[in-house]
Amino acid sequence: MKTLLSTSVFLIILSEILFAQNSSVYSRYGIGDMEYSYSSKLISTGDLGTALLDQDHLLVTNPAGWTAMSKTRIEFGFGYKGVLVSDANRSVYNSETDFKGFTFGFPVSRDLGIGVVTGLVPFSRVSYKAKENYSAQSEIPEYSVEYEGRGGISKLFIGSSVYLPLGFSAGASLDYYFGNIDYISNINFVQSETFINTKYESMRRSTGFGGSFGIISPNLANDFSISFLNDLRLGFSYNLSGNLDTDTLFTSTSLYLVDTISTGRTKIKIPQRINTGISFVFNELYSFNLDYMYQPMSEYTFNEKKEISLRDVNKFSLSFEYKPKKNFGMSEWEQIVWRLGLSLEQTQYIFNGTGIDQFAAFAGFSYPLGAENSIDFALQYSKRGTTENGLLNENSIRVYLGLSLGELWFLRYDK
Repeated sequence: MKTLLSTSVFLIILSEILFAQNSSVYSRYGIGDMEYSYSSKLISTGDLGTALLDQDHLLVTNPAGWTAMSKTRIEFGFGYKGVLVSDANRSVYNSETDFKGFTFGFPVSRDLGIGVVTGLVPFSRVSYKAKENYSAQSEIPEYSVEYEGRGGISKLFIGSSVYLPLGFSAGASLDYYFGNIDYISNINFVQSETFINTKYESMRRSTGFGGSFGIISPNLANDFSISFLNDLRLGFSYNLSGNLDTDTLFTSTSLYLVDTISTGRTKIKIPQRINTGISFVFNELYSFNLDYMYQPMSEYTFNEKKEISLRDVNKFSLSFEYKPKKNFGMSEWEQIVWRLGLSLEQTQYIFNGTGIDQFAAFAGFSYPLGAENSIDFALQYSKRGTTENGLLNENSIRVYLGLSLGELWFLRYDK
């Protein structure tokens, strides 16, 4: 217990010194790029893992998976993202490094599958910076406009799981969403004594409650006598974000004053998210996961107005995992869990009738740090967008590092 707590405190302090710069210009729209997972385990299995029961990790896509938890666990995630953004004429490389989130959970009753899990994870991310230059015209001198966005939405949750009759696993969580998003425009004149450089800033602060619900089937390989599979499960989860109360503030800042142009209070409607998946295991060593996620982002509204640059999200992912059987005398290298996969996503963005699609390939592994702990690594390459029709093409590399720590707490001894 002492080791688990001391490591947790160290990592929380370390997260404060990490920095973030800029990422995708597409994140300007809606509430930014959606974050489907924070852990290296899930990222190296396609971000979803809806039908997974994993006793070595706390997976957040489907709370029904927490029934497999056998030890008290705490997990952390850190990430680096580098993006090469290109248009028809030039390219620029941007990057960011940040603390992704953490989860903590403990089993209440292993026989009943009751576990309690809480955590703080990202939900969306706005991070971009762009500059546009304008030549002098009539009485207006040469100037430039810098566009910058930063912030996002985070999710704080607490939930539980339980076994249902007939071998089903179920789980639910209460989710609290909160975050700030700032949109900044800086107008800078190259040489002028008449025109004053001005900064315009639109700030949004959002809060609200939602919920997540999920179910995972029993081992269908046993129920249907499928002899060539060791395990076969179906999973389903539903995430409801609801309406977020949002305070807005629009200001302008110049050389002489800061002027509050407007303030207000409105709502952001984030559509529900549906996940389905299937997982199966061959020879007790090789597992496959096929997942599908749907979110009708075309129904997103801010102040009851839809965003014309958003469409429905559809994501498919396929992943493979090799997990060796643990035997006495095995070295740490022989116990490494390997993962890889592919995903295809119709993202939420659409411009002038052209949708922005994303293809991703990912791989990862878990290196054991003792019997119950592991350090997890994930690498993802993705490509989205196009340079046609004045749009942007993005090639990104993401590197994730996670730490999963487990200990046996609240152990009962027979008297």
